[in-house]
Amino acid sequence: MRRLAALLVVLGATALASTAGTAKAGLITGLLGGNCPPAAPVFLPWGDWATYYFAPNGGFESGSNGWTLSGGAAVVTQNNEPWYLAGFGSHALAVPAGGSAAINVCYGLTYPAVRFFVSGQNGPAVVHVRVVSRSLLGVLSVLDGGTFRADSALAPSPKISTLFSALAAPLGSKTMQLQFSVESGTAQIDDVFVDPLLVRS
Repeated sequence: MRRLAALLVVLGATALASTAGTAKAGLITGLLGGNCPPAAPVFLPWGDWATYYFAPNGGFESGSNGWTLSGGAAVVTQNNEPWYLAGFGSHALAVPAGGSAAINVCYGLTYPAVRFFVSGQNGPAVVHVRVVSRSLLGVLSVLDGGTFRADSALAPSPKISTLFSALAAPLGSKTMQLQFSVESGTAQIDDVFVDPLLVRS
C-alpha cells in the first residue's frame, strides 16, 4: 500500500509538472518512461479495448534483429497470423522447451502488458512471460507475468501483465525487457504487441 500511495503521489506530480514548465515535465516523463510509439486497440475483435503498439521487429520479418535468443529459439518461415494485425509477413519465432527470447521495449507509467499470437507446434506448449526492469539506481527486478498453455491452433495469447508484481518493483525504472520462455512443447510466436500504459487499463 505504501508503494501504491507513493506511485499515486508521483503521478500527481506529473500532472502538476505539465503546468510548471517544459523542463520539469520532461524530467518527470523521463523518470516514469513514456514516449512510446502510437498505440491502437488492435485486439478489439477479441473484446480487448486496451491500446497496443507493435514491438520492434515484433513480427520477426527482420530475423532475430533486436531479439536475444537462446536454448534453440530461432526465427522460422511461417504463414502470417491470418488477421494481419501488423500487416503481411512470412516469419515467426519457434521456441522449444528450455528456450527463451527477450526484447527491450518502451514502457509507460508503470509496467507493460503484452499480447501476441502463439500456437503449439505438434501439440500444446506452455509459455512463461517475465518482465525484467532496472531502476535509476541499477536495482534489478524480475516481474512474473505468469504462464499459459498454447494449443495447436494459432490464436491471440491471454493479456500477460505484471500489474501486481509491479507494485514491488523499484520506481523510476529506465529499462524494460520482455522475456518469453517455453516450459514444455514448442511454441511459435508471432506479432508481439505491447500495452505500455497498463496503469489505465
